[in-house]
Amino acid sequence: MICLLSLIVFGILAIFSASYRPLAKEAFDCVFRRMTLRKCQSGLDVKVKSKIVGRLIGKSTKLAKGVHKYFEVISWFFVILFFVSLFFSGQALYNVIVYDNCNGISEGDEVPGYCIITGEGGGDVVDEEIVSCEDPQCADGICEECGTECECGDCSDP
Repeated sequence: MICLLSLIVFGILAIFSASYRPLAKEAFDCVFRRMTLRKCQSGLDVKVKSKIVGRLIGKSTKLAKGVHKYFEVISWFFVILFFVSLFFSGQALYNVIVYDNCNGISEGDEVPGYCIITGEGGGDVVDEEIVSCEDPQCADGICEECGTECECGDCSDP
């Protein structure tokens, strides 16, 4: 159902550019006809299919043949993928607005996973102090107490 994807893409582009409005109108007509179980008369699906296959045929004839044969299945896959990603994006946005993280309610001391929208989370952050060379716990560049690296490579006990 490439008409549905075309409607979404050309509909957004038509907001900003008048040159995409006829394509958005054609896509809307095609989607409306497909939703009422009629054949698309505008030929938009044929135009889009021929453009995609035409570009692929120069790179790989086998790939172009497969895309031509299974174009409807591929377009349905991308429509489903679009709506699944839209759902999860909406869910993450809702969680950011309501709970200030992408993952929703966090139980007690549970550390929420990384949130790309806020840039927070992602596991336990351990603040390790750098041990200086003057510290008597630093030997051979490794702190004897906590096991972290010392500030300089060669430390000696005072």
